[in-house]
Amino acid sequence: MIASSCLLFLVGCDAQAVTVPDPPVNLSAIPIYPTVVSLSWSSPQYNGSSAITHYKIEYKTATTNYSTLTTLGNVTKYNNTGLVTGTTYIYRVSAINSVGTSNPSSEVVATPKSTSSPPKNIPPSPPTGLTATASSGTQINLSWNPPPSNGGPPVTGYQIQYQLDSGNFVNLVSNTGTAATGYSHMGLSAGHMYTYKVFAINSVGTSNSSNTSSAAPVQISSAPYPPTGLTANPSSSKSISLSWTAPSNNGGSTITGYVVEYKIGAGTYSVLIPNNSLTTYLHMGLTTGTTYTYRVSAINSIGTSAPSNEASAVPTKTYIPTGLTAVAVSPTQIYLSWIPPSETFGQSIGGYRIDQKLFSNVFNTIVDNTGNTTNYSIKNLSTGKTYTFVVIALFPEGVSSNPSLEASATPTSTSIPPPTSTQPPIPTPQSSLPNTPTGLNVAKISPSSVQLSWIAPSNNGKPSVTGYYIEYKVDSGAWSVLTANTGTSTSYVHTGLAAGTFTYRVSAINSAGTGNPSTEASIIFVNNTPSTPPVIESSGGMMTVINTGHTIGYNIAGGKILGISADQSTFSLQVQLQSKSDGVLSLNLPRELIDAKKADGTDDDYIVASNNKILKFTETKTSDARTLAISYPAETNAISIYGTHIVPEFPTALLVMLIAVTLTVMFYRIKPIKI
Repeated sequence: MIASSCLLFLVGCDAQAVTVPDPPVNLSAIPIYPTVVSLSWSSPQYNGSSAITHYKIEYKTATTNYSTLTTLGNVTKYNNTGLVTGTTYIYRVSAINSVGTSNPSSEVVATPKSTSSPPKNIPPSPPTGLTATASSGTQINLSWNPPPSNGGPPVTGYQIQYQLDSGNFVNLVSNTGTAATGYSHMGLSAGHMYTYKVFAINSVGTSNSSNTSSAAPVQISSAPYPPTGLTANPSSSKSISLSWTAPSNNGGSTITGYVVEYKIGAGTYSVLIPNNSLTTYLHMGLTTGTTYTYRVSAINSIGTSAPSNEASAVPTKTYIPTGLTAVAVSPTQIYLSWIPPSETFGQSIGGYRIDQKLFSNVFNTIVDNTGNTTNYSIKNLSTGKTYTFVVIALFPEGVSSNPSLEASATPTSTSIPPPTSTQPPIPTPQSSLPNTPTGLNVAKISPSSVQLSWIAPSNNGKPSVTGYYIEYKVDSGAWSVLTANTGTSTSYVHTGLAAGTFTYRVSAINSAGTGNPSTEASIIFVNNTPSTPPVIESSGGMMTVINTGHTIGYNIAGGKILGISADQSTFSLQVQLQSKSDGVLSLNLPRELIDAKKADGTDDDYIVASNNKILKFTETKTSDARTLAISYPAETNAISIYGTHIVPEFPTALLVMLIAVTLTVMFYRIKPIKI
């Protein structure tokens, strides 16, 4: 039988023959009562490349042959009870794996006497319940139970040994020096099996080993741990600078950004920025003297972490450099960045001095003047050493500011530059943020879903809108993020709703950040049944066409329009309505919105359908618009109007082909009937 010590997809790994294990070692037998002998032993040095599953205990007296006392699971301690006082008992133990049973251990002898009692000055019993669990591709976590008391001195630490694949056991930790019953083995290699055993230590000596437990490091992806070390410091009377440290564990997936939240005073948290790529942020446009509190969560491909610690600050004038950050960008280099003081009393800053902290309150100047910059690289450092720095602003005539707050970093052998610059963000003028979306409308499209639509802001020369940030709240609750970025679409469907009042607001996103939210729009769901849509109940008017910037005029008899949307994939208008009786719907359709053309450029007929049936209509035309009067039956809830192009316009031939394919799926294309 052959077992591989490596994963199938790894190349060049050796296979080991699976055999019976070596015998257990260090068997001891101690009479602890007149009729009880306590047995303990250590696991074999070699398990035969197969985990130990059981131990067989045999015993005999001077006048009998060996017989099986018991077969245990993967434990290394047993109390033999019900013995005869004064009789000598001989014991041996064998280990069992998937192949078979080992040779027996060395024999030990014990004679329980009337004076037998638990010894006092002895090493501890073995730990129990050892488990090894892979937590990542490079880490295994160990946990175990402390040994039961045997009357000896208390446990002061644990010795931990491990075996790589089929090798020999070696010390991982000679003495943990603590009674804690857990340990994390890090820096491991995926594709290998690690087997562990633990020994308890007290002032007398070391116990026999615990049971063995094995695990192979595997990559387990989860949401990241929270960021740590969040700090908030005023950078001016209108701004606060934030900095934090990346999570100690990224959940097995690269950190892609950070959600920054804030609250004012004792208020509730709101999202300040849904995805910040740096570990710094400058919050501007604040009110002097107001307390702002922040928290930050990390994002990876799996999800979002729990929030970091909270940090608060009050925007005030600053007289020293603020927001100092230190990042190790190579094994021998640290990159520093900071924000200038906001109050210089009319003096120009001539540069910055950088001091390195040597001891408590002892600093050494390493850069006399950086020049007029707010970042600097410190090179030729020692790998593995922690460095701490402060920055001082320099003014004319030898005047300087007080030092900034300290910032520290440790270059390691794995230090690399972050994916983006760690320089504090250059203050973005509020005028560069996108304008507010308008015309937010919410319409029910099923008993448990709504469609949001809005009009894109006119940015008037600002950076283009790259997406929309949607928030919602239920009844009078706090705002929650529905989606951090919809892309450039101006509609969104929210599903899975239950009874309650749902209120929405939308903010536009561009390269400068996220703008102010739109006016709110609400809808009420009652017991998850259809409710009256929040539209004006009238027989006519103007209505915005979702997914476009157009509005169209309409009149309806016998029903009520709920909404109109453009479907560019089928070059159609989709009309949602309610009707309890037969009726007529009149629509004034601008040609630039939707039209039907033949290949020679002359007008073609629209196709108007509902529930896979052709509807009759009459039509009048002008050079700019086509007006349809569509007859529909009672209980009609949707009408589709198909043309050969719809905004945004595509090549006519392609549209004709696509609509023909679409309609063939629905029904045979026949000539619309006019009356």
